[in-house]
Amino acid sequence: MFNPKTKENTLQGPVSISIISSDAIIKGDIQSQGDIRIDGKLMGNVQCNAKIIVGKEGRVEGNLTGSQAEILGYVKGSIRMSGQLNLNDQAVVHGDIHVAKLKMDNSVVFNGKCTMGETQVQSQTQDDESQA
Repeated sequence: MFNPKTKENTLQGPVSISIISSDAIIKGDIQSQGDIRIDGKLMGNVQCNAKIIVGKEGRVEGNLTGSQAEILGYVKGSIRMSGQLNLNDQAVVHGDIHVAKLKMDNSVVFNGKCTMGETQVQSQTQDDESQA
């Protein structure tokens, strides 16, 4: 009935999600291999290999770097995604954006420069890593 090889091939390990709740205030940088959701206040940079979500009550004062992101709250800093960035609802972004793909709702406030294209984002990310 069950094929052990099929089961092994479909398992990808546990999904990791980190949540910063609405009553939390964090000062410092965050690195995560799994998804991260920010509903509180973060004063620092986020480096995430998965998805970054800034909730409606979320405030980030720092740079976001990762594969994809969804912003519903406030971000003051640059955003660099190798995949898609969604700016939804009443999102407010003050900073430059470097993304492969961008989706922006009409109600979004964005002040900064936007650079799009997969090769552009990858080359800039490599340049940043070599300088660090």
